[in-house]
Parts: sequence; C-alpha cells; structure tokens
Amino acid sequence: MSLVLVASKTCPHCIRVVLTLNHLKIPYELKYIDIENRPDWFIKASPLERVPILFVGDAVLFESLVILDYINTLTPQSLLPKDNLQIALNRARAEFSQEIIEILWSVFSAKTLEAFDLQMKELRWLFSSLETWLQQTKFISDNVLTLADFAYAPIFTIIPALKQVMNFDIFDGFPRLRAYVDNLHAIPELKMSLVENYDQLIQKKIQSREPYFWKQ
Repeated sequence: MSLVLVASKTCPHCIRVVLTLNHLKIPYELKYIDIENRPDWFIKASPLERVPILFVGDAVLFESLVILDYINTLTPQSLLPKDNLQIALNRARAEFSQEIIEILWSVFSAKTLEAFDLQMKELRWLFSSLETWLQQTKFISDNVLTLADFAYAPIFTIIPALKQVMNFDIFDGFPRLRAYVDNLHAIPELKMSLVENYDQLIQKKIQSREPYFWKQ
C-alpha cells in the first residue's frame, strides 16, 4: 500500500515522521506544503488542518505520534520495547515531547526578558524530567533507540540552527540531556531528514517573531 506524507519543512512533528520512515527504510512519497497557504485538497484531507498527515492508500492518518505507531507496525524491526509496561512508558514519554516542543517555541518567541525568563523556567522544569529518565540509559527508555527517541530527535535540531544567535546555554545544568542530544544528532538518517536550507528557514521563522533573545 502506498504511503504519501504531507509535511512542512520546519515542523518538528513532520520531521519525526520523515526520520522514522527513513530509519526503517520504508518507501514513501513526501509532499511539502506551505502551512501559511494551505491548498484546498489538504484542508479537505486533514481533520485538524495541521501537518503532518499520512495517506495510506485512501485512508488519512493524522497526529504525528499516531503516525509513528502505525509506521512501527510496517516492519519487523520494532522500535518499541517488548514488555507491555515499558511500551506504555515509552509512549508516555514520547507524548511528553509535545510539551517540550510547545515551551521551546515559547522560549524562542518571548518578546521581553520577563516572558523569556518565565518560559525558560518552564523549559528547565521539563528538562529535569528528561534528565531523570536518562540517569541509567543512553536513550529515553533503554540503551538502544526506541520510538520515543524519534519523537524527540527533531526538536533538538532547532538549537544548532540558532547557535550563532543564542547567547545562552540551554542545556546548562543538564549533562545527561546534553549527551542525549549528541546521541540523537548522531542518528545517521537525521541530517538527511532535514531540507537542505533547514537552518536558514528556522532562523527566518524565529527572527520574524522579533524575540527577546535575538536582540541581545
């Protein structure tokens, strides 16, 4: 059955699906759209009018973590643990990544010092949970990659794209998380899952919001 993924170029929810498909070597077609100028066919197909969506034949899947779960069933090389409790924990921690995405964008969009400090405090609170989960393992649930890690990997591609304009260390005080991010960046398929001008697109997107940190 044919797979067609509809995505936008800088969306971390989309990149996590691209990355997982590439890692599992599952054939698919990729269509990029401008999310600010969504075509009519996409609006009709996407129940929430958001990317990503995955056409599986005539069926349409939406919500990136649901899509990851489906992709994982298409290959014997499962990215989930074998124990049912560990599967549930893996999925819960993957869901937690949604909070990281939301607060990270808020940090990079904050227009005042007060707003920036508030969002950084929230982000560090979330990072503390990741730091705890990584106390005994290389990755989120184990010493091997699992589906949760593919949920997190694209989030942290935003930070190196902004390193030239960031005057703060976002991982300060989180050594295990810093090492984890390095491990994620070492996934061979991650770079190939980003568009060629990804860094420039991220910079343009963030700068257009006129955030506080960019002015410092």
